[in-house]
Amino acid sequence: RGYKISRLTVHKYMNTELQLFSIARRRKPDYEYGIPHKVFENKLQQDFKADTINQKWCTDFTYLFLTDGSKRYNCTIIDLHERIVIASITDKHITADLAKRTLQKAISSQPGLDTSQLILHSEASILQRNLQNTAKQLV
Repeated sequence: RGYKISRLTVHKYMNTELQLFSIARRRKPDYEYGIPHKVFENKLQQDFKADTINQKWCTDFTYLFLTDGSKRYNCTIIDLHERIVIASITDKHITADLAKRTLQKAISSQPGLDTSQLILHSEASILQRNLQNTAKQLV
């Protein structure tokens, strides 16, 4: 039928006898929203379908939490036509340089790319400005 044991007793035995410990992440402080530097127009209008390859790209950052408590940041660019990854780079710091290096890698991986016809969508509007400037410099 079983035994009735308190939750704290179970926790104590899991830690001391079985050496099972939970990995608890620190709570992030509340985010303070600043004034946006520049707001770009929404060219996609929630239309995340593309008729041809290299017509619409999306980029996003992913936070990777490691077991030692550190973080890594992954910037990925996908093509919305086939939903494939064009470029992806992981780094210790989330910077505009990470986004620019990912865009440079994506553009160099697509020979004959016409960047004037390409729409690059990003949720991070601060990084979007840097990505657009980088695309202009690479062409």
